[in-house]
Amino acid sequence: MDLDNLSRLQTEAVNPRTVQIDQMSTLEMCTAINNDDHMVARSVSPHLALIADAIDALAPRVRKGGRVIYVGAGTSGRLGILDASEIPPTFAAPHGQFLGLIAGGDAAIRRAQEGAEDSIQAGEDDMADLKLDPGIDAIIGIAASGRTPYVLGCLAFAKRWGCLTIGVACAKPSAMSYSGDVDFLITPLPGPEVVTGSTRLKAGTATKMVLNMLSTGTMIRIGKTYGNMMVDLVASNLKLKQRSRNILRRLSKICESMSDADLDSLLLNCNGRVKLALLVSETGLSVNECQEKLDLAGGVLSKALSTEPANEQLKGPPVHDRNFVLCIDGGGTKCAAVVADSTGTLSRGIAGPCNLTDGNDIDAIIRTIVTATQNALKGLLTGRNQPDVSDEHLRCFKTAWIGLAGLDRFGFREKLVPKLTEVFGLTVEGGLRLTNDVDLLAASMARHPVTTSAIVAIAGTGSVAMRYTRDVEEYVRVARSGGWGHVLGDEGSGYAIGLQAVKHTLTSLEEKRLGLCREPLGILEKKILYHFGPTDPSDGDLDLLARLLVQHPTQSIKSRIAGVAEIVLNSVEEDKAAAAIVDSQASALIEKTLGRLVNPNCVGYTRPEESGLILSGSVMSNSTYKTLVLSRLENQGIQFQYVETVDDAVLTGARYLVSTPRPQ
Repeated sequence: MDLDNLSRLQTEAVNPRTVQIDQMSTLEMCTAINNDDHMVARSVSPHLALIADAIDALAPRVRKGGRVIYVGAGTSGRLGILDASEIPPTFAAPHGQFLGLIAGGDAAIRRAQEGAEDSIQAGEDDMADLKLDPGIDAIIGIAASGRTPYVLGCLAFAKRWGCLTIGVACAKPSAMSYSGDVDFLITPLPGPEVVTGSTRLKAGTATKMVLNMLSTGTMIRIGKTYGNMMVDLVASNLKLKQRSRNILRRLSKICESMSDADLDSLLLNCNGRVKLALLVSETGLSVNECQEKLDLAGGVLSKALSTEPANEQLKGPPVHDRNFVLCIDGGGTKCAAVVADSTGTLSRGIAGPCNLTDGNDIDAIIRTIVTATQNALKGLLTGRNQPDVSDEHLRCFKTAWIGLAGLDRFGFREKLVPKLTEVFGLTVEGGLRLTNDVDLLAASMARHPVTTSAIVAIAGTGSVAMRYTRDVEEYVRVARSGGWGHVLGDEGSGYAIGLQAVKHTLTSLEEKRLGLCREPLGILEKKILYHFGPTDPSDGDLDLLARLLVQHPTQSIKSRIAGVAEIVLNSVEEDKAAAAIVDSQASALIEKTLGRLVNPNCVGYTRPEESGLILSGSVMSNSTYKTLVLSRLENQGIQFQYVETVDDAVLTGARYLVSTPRPQ
């Protein structure tokens, strides 16, 4: 720390309004302090946009279970601990997800530990002990002066690992701003304190305001409130039980007339979770079904309820008398169903994996499709507390589009059609459409009626590209490139990116063991080792091959390798090896998959300027990767009439069916 420049900090300046504060009357003193405090909110206002950006960066990480770790010394550390400790009881966040660390350890909460804040190494050591996950963990460094060594050490360590870093300081410029270790630096400047250097006053209040926004805003974004009500709380004590009853009665007309005993019983069935109890009471579905709905909605109650028509709207003719359409997207992770009526009212359902090439037999596939359809139909059934969906209900559809992964292989179509006809009462000629799941994405072509041809390019766990042409009212596949599977192809996919990165890391480890390389491991290698750890990746003492190939109860080797792709994509800007891997795979996707379909000699060729490009898949949805692919195409002079990214294939298919006047 540069102590010579300490007096230049805004937090160390002399406040001209209070130089005589020791001679003021008590009332005058309180008035002076209060007047100065009015400046705090104004000092935060210029940083609202940056705070909002930080919240938007935090929310997806917290939703995935990532930790938010507050670090500070003295008052700053205590404020971080206060904010972290209040989140679990207020918003039912898991204990341990929000952590507060203070220089000198917990003893410093009540009694200052002199000198503890002066060690950069202590900050790095505390971070190392936490075994950070760079993909989801975030660090909030708090230092009124912006220069506390302990905090700087924490931020530097976290940044090296690739974690999200946020800084809160009340001085500008500062060591934080010069370090390059902070992704979002929030610097309210409330001015000199009424007692010079006492940063527990205005600086502390400004810091608390910023932390309030960061934590509360993140909780709101991930669905911990419904309106401004704290619905994601757990009734764990008498006060919270009564608050839970009050919330249920205020937000639900059904709960409004229920007794305390009935509400307590409802809460008990929902493990004390108010949000789940509200969804159960409003939909009449089971606890498990409502939990699935919440999961599908990302935990946001308003979204979960929006897929449920209000009970008043449900009254009327039974579901089998209506004109419904069904769309199914069956893949290796789940089977998703959307049921819609002619008004566009939607209801979703999900069931287990549904990939024909993953060893599932035909009868198991049919059962999964039926389960997903039944779960979707329950959201549209007349009245409340309906019995299980009957076979009659499954015959309510005018049209049904079933898109299944792996359908193009092994003669599956011939085996599935008669069974689906038996279940839904539809024939291929009379409303049943059975296709590959990729074909669902082509339905987005309907939004571009002038363009008659489009290429669908998918880069997820695997990769494939297909060209479609409009034929009257349908979209017909005329060419396919790639999609050979991870053993033989899938260039540019998550698996291919992950495999190349794993090979790169294994090579680095082996060359170090053989004495052929003495360079330290790079950022990418360390992140991959830590991902398969946990261990300190700095020493490379991890049998990565054994960790990777060992049997896992829920994950295949393929999915574990593909899971590395996210680490690689997130490391592009800070690691040359990661950038090279992503660059090579983007090039491979174009050269070996997508590029074949834009070759003038290809079957079904249409000039790119007259074609659309529809992108989908978890890897293609990554902005860095998508930008790289489009840049490569542009460098080759390939310019499409439009480029569109589709994230929800089953919804796209359902909306297409609703807008199509005749069975497909």
